[in-house]
Amino acid sequence: MLSTQPRSPKPGLLINEIAKLFHDRMRKTSEDLGFQNGYRQILRFLVHEDGVTQIDIARDAHFTAPTISVTLKKMEKEGLIHRRTDKNDTRCSRVFITEKGRELERKLFEKIMDCEEVLAKGLSAEEEETLCRLLTKARDNMLSAMEGEGGTDE
Repeated sequence: MLSTQPRSPKPGLLINEIAKLFHDRMRKTSEDLGFQNGYRQILRFLVHEDGVTQIDIARDAHFTAPTISVTLKKMEKEGLIHRRTDKNDTRCSRVFITEKGRELERKLFEKIMDCEEVLAKGLSAEEEETLCRLLTKARDNMLSAMEGEGGTDE
C-alpha cells in the first residue's frame, strides 16, 4: 500500500508538532504554578506594556476581544491584574499587572527559558539565529495571509 505521507516532514507539520509539545509543557508548568495557561501571553505582554487597552492585548495575543474580556475578568478576580478607566477617554479602560501578577510571570519566565534551552539544545548560536529568522518569516507570512482572509482569531 502506498503511503501519502511525505518522507521528510514539511515545515508546517514540524512547526505544529513543536508548538504542541511546547504548549503542552507550558500548560503543565502553568498548572504547577497554579494558574490557567491562557494567562501566560497576557502576563508577558503586560510586563512590557503595562497600562494598555484590552484591544491592544487582543491584537498582541491574536485572540478576539470577547475572549480577552473573559480572561481579564478571571485574572482580575485572581488579583493578577487590575483595570482603571482611562483619564482621557472614559469609554476605555487600561489594564495593569499587579505585583502578584509580576511575581507569577517571573516564575513562568524562568520555566519558559528552561523550555527554550531544551528547544535549542545542540544548536549553535548561528543556527539558533537562523531558525528564529526563518520562523519569524513563516509567522509573518501566516499573519499576512490571515489578515487578507479577514483577520486572526484564537
